[in-house]
Amino acid sequence: MERQKSGKVIAIVALLFAVAGLSLGFAAYSTTLNISSTADVKLDSNAWKIGFSTATTAITPGTVTGTLTGAETNDNPGTLNLQQFVISQTTPATLHTTNGSKVEYNFYIVNEGDLDAYLNSITMGNLSCAYATGSQTTIDNGHTQVTPEAGATISDNDCRAMFTATLDIGNGSSTQTNGTSKATGFGDTNKLVKKNGSTLAYVPVKLTIAYTDNSYNGLANAPLSDFTVSLSDSAVVYGTSSN
Repeated sequence: MERQKSGKVIAIVALLFAVAGLSLGFAAYSTTLNISSTADVKLDSNAWKIGFSTATTAITPGTVTGTLTGAETNDNPGTLNLQQFVISQTTPATLHTTNGSKVEYNFYIVNEGDLDAYLNSITMGNLSCAYATGSQTTIDNGHTQVTPEAGATISDNDCRAMFTATLDIGNGSSTQTNGTSKATGFGDTNKLVKKNGSTLAYVPVKLTIAYTDNSYNGLANAPLSDFTVSLSDSAVVYGTSSN
């Protein structure tokens, strides 16, 4: 069937480091003057400094190119742009709906400060799908069908039956998939100790968008043309104490 041959899927991913995690750092640096007022004490950036990085030796911004698995020859791995607190899409990845197709982005979370940092929570965004091409006529087993206009959505259930997004922090020690979250029970898992001279603690991170090998058969909204797969904002929070 033509719709089973529908081609490229563009994975657009945005991963957001929750700045709220910094509030735990501020708490250690507030001071009350018991005379007539209070004083605001600015956070020492050397004390609390943790963030996304392309390197393990320092918090280093830059781009990360994806790695394709099971891809077709004209697939594109895409790139992510890493800043200390925010990851954004630079170049979309292009995948095919073929078994085993996925793209992986590998980077790090680094502690460059003078305080230990503990993983407090992971909240993954949700996947959604929308048609990327405009309305067009297709032939399916001799019957004429018309694809929806560009931007028309595929049901979330069908989208998530075909694709999954996974965030793996620490080589499997803390893993969440799209639409899931974890806010307790980390303990010392992925603890990033304070810097020791020029030695910094870091943890590897892998973000994966994968086609889950499901057939279009049985889907309520089987896609008839190219479409995009998007992951809404996700959050990783570190604090100065474990939960």
